[in-house]
Amino acid sequence: MRNSFLAIGLVASLSLTAQPPQAPLYSINNIMLESSLHKQVCISGMKYFNKALYFASERCPVLYAVNPENGNVISSVNINVPQNYEMEGMTSYKNKLYMVSENVAAVYEVNPQTGELKTVQTSEALPPKSKNGDGMEGIAANEQHKKFYLLRERTEDMTKSQIYTYTVEQTSDEAIPVLKYESMIELPLENPQWRYSDICVDTANNRLICLKSYSKGKLRQQFLESITIDNNGNLVRETLANIPVENFSETSSKYKSEDYSMNLEGITLDEAGNIYIVSDNTSGKADCAAYAREKTILLQLKRK
Repeated sequence: MRNSFLAIGLVASLSLTAQPPQAPLYSINNIMLESSLHKQVCISGMKYFNKALYFASERCPVLYAVNPENGNVISSVNINVPQNYEMEGMTSYKNKLYMVSENVAAVYEVNPQTGELKTVQTSEALPPKSKNGDGMEGIAANEQHKKFYLLRERTEDMTKSQIYTYTVEQTSDEAIPVLKYESMIELPLENPQWRYSDICVDTANNRLICLKSYSKGKLRQQFLESITIDNNGNLVRETLANIPVENFSETSSKYKSEDYSMNLEGITLDEAGNIYIVSDNTSGKADCAAYAREKTILLQLKRK
């Protein structure tokens, strides 16, 4: 069941001297999730994979496969997570899913059928969680160029976010990847209330889409940005640009007043270029079997 709210214009980049762009039109829909996903499930990452939306829970050891058409859970599988886990973003590479952990910074390969979890080795250690509670927050794979991009929410001084690029090395298609550090870019933050919460690769448009938000008290502001991916799979920092979304923050406020969590934590694209964004509905410790004070929201930015 979908609740169409408004139309938006989406533009890859915009300059002050540019002519009015010929932007494709989208509509924002709230895909009504089944009631079990309004428990304290803490969804913090999402990936469109094999025609389903896979949800990663930050604090519950469960992987959900959700029907993007009606919001119903298709299946769920328990995952054997390490102690003190705190899963954040999720991506796919070939036929496996991958998640990044914040509390103990690490990357894991996940078998979506069995829930089996394997540690992915990195040539350089990922930055640890800061004293302010910020750490690794997002992950996006680029199969075409054999790269992984890893997002650090905020630096220790809370003035920048960082995106690390790693090259994939594999002895065979079925071998667990080894991630070799290649480079890092920094994205400035206006003040500590700003952060980047997830990233995903838009292969058709050769760009990385970044989910950015502002939070202070009850005020929420939501933004999308893009970074160009060059022919070698490298991120071109100078191309960082806003993706204008009409009334995105106003829409966020509307749903917030309807008891939806607007702590937007996961972003992904389907094969048609439609964008999905999901929220984390619980902070702190979670009782995975109990209903949360706020509902999980699943937004679809649908290409017309």
